[in-house]
Amino acid sequence: MRINIYEPSGDSRIDRQKVRSLIRRILAREGRRFGMVNVIVTDDVYMKQLNHKYFRKRRATNVISFDLDDAAEIYISASHARDTEELYYFIVHGLLHTIGYDHTTRKQNALMNKKCLDYLTHD
Repeated sequence: MRINIYEPSGDSRIDRQKVRSLIRRILAREGRRFGMVNVIVTDDVYMKQLNHKYFRKRRATNVISFDLDDAAEIYISASHARDTEELYYFIVHGLLHTIGYDHTTRKQNALMNKKCLDYLTHD
């Protein structure tokens, strides 16, 4: 599996090796495979554009992700993250979305939050 990390702003706040390891571990535990995973660290301006184009929403969000069959794309907003750990949380959150997790109900939200925290605290 190929894991690409793009930070167009050049703001390298994340440890690329940690992110790659985290993604591999999560996908293995969840039993999901992708040929490629792209993580794109961007800003609220671009997130707002994506949100409008694909979801008809006129606001930025912290994460937008796409399951493209053999590829996953995870866009995260560095503008929304208070710190590097929150960027990692957004990456895990977006990856879980591509696997099929959602958070439209309280129960789903609690499960997704628990999984994110578990994956981040059990390296």
